[in-house]
Amino acid sequence: MIIHDLTKYYEILTEDENSHVPSFGFSSAKVGFALNISEKGELLDLISLKVEGNKGKKLVDRMLTVPEQLKRAGTNAPPNFLCDNSKYVLGIDDKGNPQRTKDAFIAFKELHFHVLKEAKGIAAKAVLTFLDNWNIDVADQNPVLNKNLNDLYEGSNIVFRLDGQIGFIHNDEEIKKLWKKNNSKSENDVIGQCLITGERTSIARLHPNIKNVKDAQPMGASIVSFNASAYESYGKTQSYNSPVSKHSAFAYSTVLNHMLANQKQRIQIGDATTVFWAESPEDIYIDLAAELFNPTIKQTEKESKDVYKRDTKIEKLVKDVLMRAKSGQKINDLEGKIDLQTKFYILGLSPNASRLSIRFFHSDSFGSFVDKTAQHYKDMEIVKDFDHKPDNIPIWMMLGETVSPKSKNKDTSPLLAGAVMRSILNGGAYPTSLFNAVMIRVRADIDDKEKNIHRVNYIRAAIIKAYLLRNARIQKNTKLEEVLTVSLNEQSTNTDYLLGRLFAVLEKAQQDANPGINATIKDRYFASASATPAAVFPILLRLAQHHIAKSDYGYAIDRKIESIMNEISKFPSHLTLEQQGTFVLGYYHQRVAFYQKSDKTGK
Repeated sequence: MIIHDLTKYYEILTEDENSHVPSFGFSSAKVGFALNISEKGELLDLISLKVEGNKGKKLVDRMLTVPEQLKRAGTNAPPNFLCDNSKYVLGIDDKGNPQRTKDAFIAFKELHFHVLKEAKGIAAKAVLTFLDNWNIDVADQNPVLNKNLNDLYEGSNIVFRLDGQIGFIHNDEEIKKLWKKNNSKSENDVIGQCLITGERTSIARLHPNIKNVKDAQPMGASIVSFNASAYESYGKTQSYNSPVSKHSAFAYSTVLNHMLANQKQRIQIGDATTVFWAESPEDIYIDLAAELFNPTIKQTEKESKDVYKRDTKIEKLVKDVLMRAKSGQKINDLEGKIDLQTKFYILGLSPNASRLSIRFFHSDSFGSFVDKTAQHYKDMEIVKDFDHKPDNIPIWMMLGETVSPKSKNKDTSPLLAGAVMRSILNGGAYPTSLFNAVMIRVRADIDDKEKNIHRVNYIRAAIIKAYLLRNARIQKNTKLEEVLTVSLNEQSTNTDYLLGRLFAVLEKAQQDANPGINATIKDRYFASASATPAAVFPILLRLAQHHIAKSDYGYAIDRKIESIMNEISKFPSHLTLEQQGTFVLGYYHQRVAFYQKSDKTGK
């Protein structure tokens, strides 16, 4: 299913002139140099193709569409056509094994004479003449190459350019036809029925590598591969166990690499490098999805990971969509810009040794995806403790709250990240492991203003509220659902919520009596008060009387304590973890309400 959907997307993009997706037999590769040769095959110049890296860093190889690069392994790896490193193209390297280097050049030369044997054009003949006349024994003494040997030895790919012509030789129409003819079918091909198209055709022995997956092999890894007899059946070896045609294998791997190389179409969710696409060549689907997955936050925020400039029109459109969803309005066709019935896909890939694991895969209509994502942000909506916090919390910020702020390893649980993503896309309950992880942090962390650590903060409160709200909605627990509001609910009679509010009031009494105090009752009593209220609150209420007597505004706090206590019949001996979550919400709502009122009165 996944390969079929990727192949279909490849076919859609190849029909779009602006997609720049390589056609069958070609691929994208990093290229550092071009050999400028004459019609007589003479080496005239070595042209650097390197470009400036991100943020003005050192020069890096340029990405070009070249004849498909082979999947290499071992010491006798086959050569690539018209694009390879100096070992193959020029017969020179610094590895200290002249015979191996010579064999590589000979293999490169033989490949080109085989593919271009029927060529009649000037470009093909120039390449063949160059290879026929090139003397690898004195190649490193050539004045054109001598001054660039160190750069060539770094392993950059080299292409060919015909002097006086625009572009590169591998783009010559005659050469492209001959390469495609050679690449489509060979004498050693295994013919079988392709699982993707159903056609009887040449089956791929090895599938191309997938690159740009975080923590996977730098040279790329496979989705489909078999490397042991235990995985083989019916006498079939390697990828013949899952017969996929050469064309389909090329198509799905090419379009997947295309998306993984596109920063706008790729996001990181835990250990899963995630790509998304619609059955349309229109960029607006990708732009909207990217903004929905990872809403733009203020650039002054340290947490911001945006590294490319997003379209402000898309940002505004998504913001309007989420505002409509939060207010209960129906999401329309986004001003007629999209078709809500267009099929949409999300694929999460995780590293697994030399292979890639499918962390999650989801397909739905784009309209349904927008609805469920908007519902997620609506469930996460809660009053902010600081104005600069994002209105819509990105997924990576959510997951970050499950990790200790003092831990050097900031990686979240891979299984948790995948489970959270699935719950958002399916509209189901959030994973219990997410709630448990956040509650552990609430209980374990101690406030530290200098390190910006807050045990009960905006994001944690939002996660707790969203988790409890979805469960209440699914279980049709309307009484609990009424408590899980965006801001303070002073009419709520829920005991767990009231206890959280009461704790916030008692903490405020202490702070009013001791302005500038570093450690409050929260540091010592919060975890136990939320778990065993009956054992802790009598102690806190006695302490509060001293604080009220000492404070200039003690009478106001006393009335607030009294109004809350009137709704609590007795202190429970213990609270379940879900009840503790409601306690945390009550505390958070009350704390934010205090400071909101202070801002309004100027106190």
